[in-house]
Amino acid sequence: MFRLTRNSIFCIKKGYIINPVIYGKQIFLNLTIHRLFYRFIFQKIILRIVIIKLPCWLIQLVLILISRSSRISIVGEENLKRIEKEKGEVIFVFWHGSYTLLLVSLQIKNAVALVNFSFRGNYIAQLASGFNYHIVRTSKGGRSILELIKAIKKGYSGFIAVDGPRGPAHRIKPGTIYVARKANAKIIPLVIKARRGIVLSRRWDNHFIPLPFNNITVFFGESIDVKPEDSLEDKIEEIAKSLLELSNKKG
Repeated sequence: MFRLTRNSIFCIKKGYIINPVIYGKQIFLNLTIHRLFYRFIFQKIILRIVIIKLPCWLIQLVLILISRSSRISIVGEENLKRIEKEKGEVIFVFWHGSYTLLLVSLQIKNAVALVNFSFRGNYIAQLASGFNYHIVRTSKGGRSILELIKAIKKGYSGFIAVDGPRGPAHRIKPGTIYVARKANAKIIPLVIKARRGIVLSRRWDNHFIPLPFNNITVFFGESIDVKPEDSLEDKIEEIAKSLLELSNKKG
């Protein structure tokens, strides 16, 4: 025997009452809890550990193998020592396609790198952190730039891929000049070359992955000063010219 009203359903035979409004709220609450729980499990555990951290740990082991099995030479080290004597701030600039070479061949204490806030950037940030880089993720509103400038002023050596994060390849973005000017830092062009490796030609930056038991050469260019009165276009051209000259050198 059933009696149906507007607000409730009385189920006399089974001995319970169902209120559609309360029941609907309960379903919504359960779905919300399950969704939040799923997002927490996926983002905090599965995404970070299984999808990002675990592969990065494996890649890091491979990069360490490449680094320790390869012969690494440095050209232009006097340019670096000159900056160290002056105890000034410095920003190393390089092409985006060589950041794997950078991790393999160059370890500098108190280094800070600007990494794009994206899914691929998560891998780069995790890898660079494993090699003791302090990471600043890009953000809207310029907060990341201010954080990067602050770190450089504290004595961290800045690392910026001047054509990143999405290219076009070998086209320098003006942000590097702005950071150097505000941090009162010198810019040192940096090119790294290896004799053997794999080129990911389908990527916009033609990313280069070195192979183990390699010959790797690190080229440091002459430092570039950035003064308040300097033309932005002139400094971009000066950096591009230096990187091109270093790229044409034989390793």
